[in-house]
Amino acid sequence: MPAIVFSSSDPEFGQPQADQCVRIVAGLRKLNAKALRLGGSFEALKAAADRVEALLESLDDVTAASAIDSYRGAFDHRDPNNVLPFNPATGPLNPIAPKLEMEIDGPRLVAHCEFSSYHAGGPETAHGGMIAAVYDQVLAYATMIAGKTGPTLWLKVTYLKPTPVNERLRFETTVTSVDGRKYAVAGSCYRGDVKLSEAEGLMLGAYDIPVARES
Repeated sequence: MPAIVFSSSDPEFGQPQADQCVRIVAGLRKLNAKALRLGGSFEALKAAADRVEALLESLDDVTAASAIDSYRGAFDHRDPNNVLPFNPATGPLNPIAPKLEMEIDGPRLVAHCEFSSYHAGGPETAHGGMIAAVYDQVLAYATMIAGKTGPTLWLKVTYLKPTPVNERLRFETTVTSVDGRKYAVAGSCYRGDVKLSEAEGLMLGAYDIPVARES
């Protein structure tokens, strides 16, 4: 089970609790996938609904307030995805986000991604909007490698082939040029050696972002 390097204003919250948060989110991802396959008798579905409602009620004690900050405020070269743990496109603690493993290779960000069935837009293929959302974030992370962060000014995604769900894919992104505070970025998504899509965008390097840990 991968750990998440987090920041928190709660002095009582530490790595053992963060590890349990990771376990909870992993379970919720599985629930998301199971929700797409609902069926059965009224009695079985009612019993399952009762159990889900009981589960939700049981989480009240641990969801009154988040102990993990939503923005870490520093870029971690050892695990880039730790900077925004709840991001809906890439966040390791957001159960709607696809699972991603990221690493830095010089100026390039490499992200291994697996879309789930609940990201599908067609039979066994990822929704184009989900692919674009991942691009938006991993292109932003390429800008963070250069020490800057800020909003996306524009994003263009070109879909070359269907992107499968439940398969390990690879996104690669890098900054291609800088004009003042404007950072041009580009990336591609691969299934093995086959390119499935490509993207380019323009990011505003509005703020410096400090480094949490060097690679």
